[in-house]
Amino acid sequence: MVNAVRGTRNWLACLLLLAGFWSGGPKAAFCGEELVLLNWEEYMDRSLLDAFEKESGIHVRELFFETEEARDALLAQTGGEGYDLVVVQAKDIQAYAHSGWLAPIPVDKIPNLKQVAAKWRSTYPEAEQYGVPWLWGTLGIGYRADLVKGPVNSWLELLRPDATLKGRIMMLSDAIAMRTIAMKALGHSMNDVSKAVLEGSAELLRAQKPFVHTYGYMGLGEKSPLITGQYWMALMFNGDAITLSNMEPNIAFVVPKEGTLLWVDCFTIAKASKKQEQAARLIDFLHRPKNAARLAEHLHFATVNEGAAPFLSAEYRRNPIINPPQEVMERSEFPKNLPPKVISQFKSLHTQLTHQD
Repeated sequence: MVNAVRGTRNWLACLLLLAGFWSGGPKAAFCGEELVLLNWEEYMDRSLLDAFEKESGIHVRELFFETEEARDALLAQTGGEGYDLVVVQAKDIQAYAHSGWLAPIPVDKIPNLKQVAAKWRSTYPEAEQYGVPWLWGTLGIGYRADLVKGPVNSWLELLRPDATLKGRIMMLSDAIAMRTIAMKALGHSMNDVSKAVLEGSAELLRAQKPFVHTYGYMGLGEKSPLITGQYWMALMFNGDAITLSNMEPNIAFVVPKEGTLLWVDCFTIAKASKKQEQAARLIDFLHRPKNAARLAEHLHFATVNEGAAPFLSAEYRRNPIINPPQEVMERSEFPKNLPPKVISQFKSLHTQLTHQD
């Protein structure tokens, strides 16, 4: 009798959810078990999530953020409630964990964690305890080779641009990324927090501001401003440039000669989630070698999954934008966890650049 009543309640709840959906209410009306993934838009292979649902009976609903700052604000407002998994760069995991937003990774529930090379898991303090890496890559300059004058091979061509680029530049709205590439442009390590380096990089970004149309995240559809020609140059992720170049062959990408920022994206599990075991099941599913290869090829980023190698195409393995040559790696860096005072300075400058005319 209890089961019958419970089933009736579930059926009525589904009817109410569907009624809300058809009346213009919440779009995500799902009557079974559901996980909520907070992620960048267009940063997942939806068909893989559908395959997971078919296998497990668990639906995955994606919610999106446009910038890292927007994601941070969402988590600060909610304490992580309402989300089960969150995509986070490894560099941010320590701060997220200290804020109480993340649950420790249940290693015993993710057998495919053995496919992830140890070097990716231990890149940052506490990243191994609270995150599962999945993709890594570089930052560089995406540009319209048919519109930009001359070759592009230095960060200074983005940060001290030609007059023709005024209003044609997009910068990734990321306080750490912007500041550290300015430091690299001036010939310094991105982890040098001396006063002269910090002041020089800040001045370089302030001088660039009149040339910047937008501080944000590059759309990856056919109406992307880099495809339409609204933007001629952008600070962007390597895989995103490949996605756009497949639609517009005149889009090129370069890791500047000074080197770049290396990043690792991780799946994390929200401490407030009531479905942590199911979240771990999804992470394990996406790290099955064949699935990891499929996801990496779909997004055009390098996978941390060593078992995926036999399933990757020769074209993917040979692509130097996805898999940078050794000389690029040698002049590039992972940004360290910087002192709170320095982070505050970075964020203050970011606010000045993005919110003032």
